[in-house]
Amino acid sequence: MNILDRIILTIYTACVALASILLILFSARMISLDVLWARLAVFYGRWEIGAVGLAVMLISLKLLLSGIKSRHFTEAMIHTGDLGNVSVSLNAIENLISKITHDVENVKDVKVRIKKKANGISVLLNLVVNYDIVIPELSSTLQKSIKNYIETTAGITVNDINVRVDNIFNPNIKQRMVK
Repeated sequence: MNILDRIILTIYTACVALASILLILFSARMISLDVLWARLAVFYGRWEIGAVGLAVMLISLKLLLSGIKSRHFTEAMIHTGDLGNVSVSLNAIENLISKITHDVENVKDVKVRIKKKANGISVLLNLVVNYDIVIPELSSTLQKSIKNYIETTAGITVNDINVRVDNIFNPNIKQRMVK
């Protein structure tokens, strides 16, 4: 959901909350029926009120449909041949990379982000690692094994692999994991 949808949703929710409060006050007899009818009579036959009603209905439909949108997975093209195209979704590549990194003993947690480039992919790894390792050595090993594994199994060129260590895991200290 983009920022404009969030702003519209916030305003819409505030209006619905206000209408709910008025209904509660009316049902609790804190607002009399005569006062309510007198206020509503002012709106009778006004085109502006119809326009506001139409706008609220369109906003409702837009917000309803924005929650139903299907996710489109970006695909990385591998091979175009006589029999057709072969492609692998970036989500599948993320899962392959997660498998490789979880098999490494000193990596406690990993978050993988992939960006599709014109001639391959770019990978960003956010890691939580053990406290007693040599980070440059672990990073180099991970980069080489991920590059070889992805290029061999998926046939996709890996342009670069950026490693960021977000936290150091120490089992002796109670700590919060980076999200």
